[in-house]
Amino acid sequence: MKKYKIDISSERHNRDLESLGSIFIPLVEGAVSSDDLIGVEITLHWEDIIGKDIYNFSTPKQTKFDPKDNKRTLYIDVPVGGFALELQHKENYILNKVNAYFGYNAVHKLNISQNMNMLPKKIVSDVSRDQKKELTPDEEKYLQEVLQEIKDEKLREILTNLGKSIMTNKKE
Repeated sequence: MKKYKIDISSERHNRDLESLGSIFIPLVEGAVSSDDLIGVEITLHWEDIIGKDIYNFSTPKQTKFDPKDNKRTLYIDVPVGGFALELQHKENYILNKVNAYFGYNAVHKLNISQNMNMLPKKIVSDVSRDQKKELTPDEEKYLQEVLQEIKDEKLREILTNLGKSIMTNKKE
């Protein structure tokens, strides 16, 4: 077994700062097969490719190439709820955006699956919704009159909150 001598100079090296991405991305690309480079590119730039609306509730997982059909499928995870249905309706839009990013038909199909452990990344809410709206005295009186015949206290409280919510949302 040979021993190698490492020569370390005593002078300081003055290097420019490098981002971790410039080091990490080539390593990842080297570790993944060339077929998966499209999947890596989609995952790294998903928000830029697809836009903030769809980005907030979707995550690309991988791409798979089927040599029989000569087509590539993009696998996307979404939270449980209506998100999968929305992506199904926007399938052509998503495929067009992804393929426009690459400049050719890189992806031909989508496979959308619901992930129970996934939550939307960020729900963008309107500032006006965050402000608490109050009922007018007339609206309060009307709500009390409508609900006065309900004997169960819990039910009356729930219906009062529901009524307040409906009335304040109509004001928007």
